[in-house]
Amino acid sequence: MTAAPLTALRLQELEDAAVAMPQSRLDKERLRRTAVDHFDDVWRFLRSLGVPPDLVDDAAQEVFLVAARKFSTVTPGAEKGYLFAASVYVARRVRRKFAREELAPDPDDGSLELASFETPEDSLGQKEQRHLLIRLLDGLPEEMRTVFVLYEIEGQSLSEIATLLGVPMNTVASRLRRARARFDVRLQRVQARLRGEP
Repeated sequence: MTAAPLTALRLQELEDAAVAMPQSRLDKERLRRTAVDHFDDVWRFLRSLGVPPDLVDDAAQEVFLVAARKFSTVTPGAEKGYLFAASVYVARRVRRKFAREELAPDPDDGSLELASFETPEDSLGQKEQRHLLIRLLDGLPEEMRTVFVLYEIEGQSLSEIATLLGVPMNTVASRLRRARARFDVRLQRVQARLRGEP
């Protein structure tokens, strides 16, 4: 998943919106640096959480606007975690607003279009793999998907995820274990179909 670039125009829109917000001192340079450093991470995370491709740019912008409103309360060095937490809530709102909570198709029903992946260098194959990953992630309930993506894709620790989501670490571990099991079952079904097994 490749993020849309953070353009100078989008960065200026973020700064303008943040400056217009009533708050105590806004550190514009810190906000700018955070946006430049983490825009791609937020974009990719939102996409992994199921935000539709045509809405992910606006959702990423909204995450930074949400962060800008409370940026003075974010501890320096904790910006990425704060952005990921905001992303979870923005993704949930966007998906609900646009009725994206529909049941994802099961790989067994033949609705997933599968292609053979010839070489890792083949960009078409990589695009198909990313599409397949999103489809497999779509089959996970929201709570499990969030934990799975944060741990497996974004590399967050269980304690970081627990803090980010405001849930006990045992809950995070349980969600991750169940998400892995569901993901593996769906992946095995897809692999069986690729091998031509019924």
